[in-house]
Amino acid sequence: MLRSLHDAMDAAILGCYGWSDVQPHCEFIPESEEERDESGRARREKHRYRWPDEIRDVVLARLLQLNRQQGEEESLAGAKTAFVRPTKRVPKVSR
Repeated sequence: MLRSLHDAMDAAILGCYGWSDVQPHCEFIPESEEERDESGRARREKHRYRWPDEIRDVVLARLLQLNRQQGEEESLAGAKTAFVRPTKRVPKVSR
C-alpha cells in the first residue's frame, strides 16, 4: 500500500509540472553490477526501490531544461541572484 501511495504522489507531482505523459513506477533495481568477494564468490546484490533509468533520465532532462529556461528568463528580466551566507546566531544563555 505504501508503494502505491508513493507512485500516486510521484504522478501528482509530475502532473503539477504538466508532465502527465510520464508514468512513474518504482522497481527494485540492483545498485551495481555483480560484485565478488576476496575468494571470488559472487556477493549478494543490494537493490534499491526506485524509478527505472529510462524514467529517471526523462524527468532529469526535463528538470534541467526547465532550470535552463527559468535562468534565461531571469537573465532577460535583469534579475540578480546572489548567494547570501546566513549569519550564525548563537543563542544567549540566561543564568
